[in-house]
Amino acid sequence: MARNYFLDRDIIVDKLNNVYTVLTNYNPPGYIFAYLKYVYTGSGLWKGYNRVLKQYGIHNLVKLKQKFNFESCYDASFPILYLSEIRTHLKPEEKLSHLLKHSASDDLIYYLIDFIENYVRVSNLGVTGSLLLGNYHKNSDIDLVIYGCKNSLDFIESFKGFEIDKEWIIEANNNYNIDFADKLYDNKRRGIYKGKRISILFVDDKPWKYCERVCRKLGRVRFKGLISGDCKALFYPAVATVQSSNEYQISTIINYEGVFSSALLGDREVIVEGMLMKCEEENVVIVGDREVRGYIKPMQ
Repeated sequence: MARNYFLDRDIIVDKLNNVYTVLTNYNPPGYIFAYLKYVYTGSGLWKGYNRVLKQYGIHNLVKLKQKFNFESCYDASFPILYLSEIRTHLKPEEKLSHLLKHSASDDLIYYLIDFIENYVRVSNLGVTGSLLLGNYHKNSDIDLVIYGCKNSLDFIESFKGFEIDKEWIIEANNNYNIDFADKLYDNKRRGIYKGKRISILFVDDKPWKYCERVCRKLGRVRFKGLISGDCKALFYPAVATVQSSNEYQISTIINYEGVFSSALLGDREVIVEGMLMKCEEENVVIVGDREVRGYIKPMQ
């Protein structure tokens, strides 16, 4: 039975033919959290779509000309799309099923199928990005989605990794104004496969509860600590626990900047800068806030 709820990495086409990507597994009644990625112009490299979000990152997302709504539970503004504006809801798992049943004569789809047959031994898979929308071209990236906690961890533990994508490291340093993208790069999540760029994305296969608790901002913080992350560190937003004590008594890191997510998986020492939040009885630091972009830097 097809799911009727929204998950991270789903793609939405509105009634004006503009294209949005869902960015969380929790969504309010009447609208969803989603960012505008393409507008339809009828011409261009992406089969009539013009990409408006050319680089990822909160600092780029907040510049988009779309609706943002202040969410009092999170004390922050999110990009939104009303349910009444939706024309089509595209689901990664349904698109991949369709692609696998048809000819692999298309080069990009051939590489996708070849990689899956050789390296991915899980059933809960999907494909997102331009392959899901259908506006891909010969130089498009392949964005593969793995659903569920166990499947995600099994892949991370068993896959030996892609050929290193050195351009990603350069692009990340430039886009996020950092000098340690090499410490963040994980060739199990992205890299080169037979000349094609592939990204592996991880999504919880269950919806999350919206507004589960109320948070408020306290201000910028920076601390060094030992953190630990399980499969929740693979999903978006990525979550890890702080193991060592610190002067702010922070217990959890929630990261909205995908570039830093690999630093949260497992046990490691990191330097973190972000927005300190009081979420009822817990102190949380948010990385990727509009006011304090922040970062997560591995010590090794």
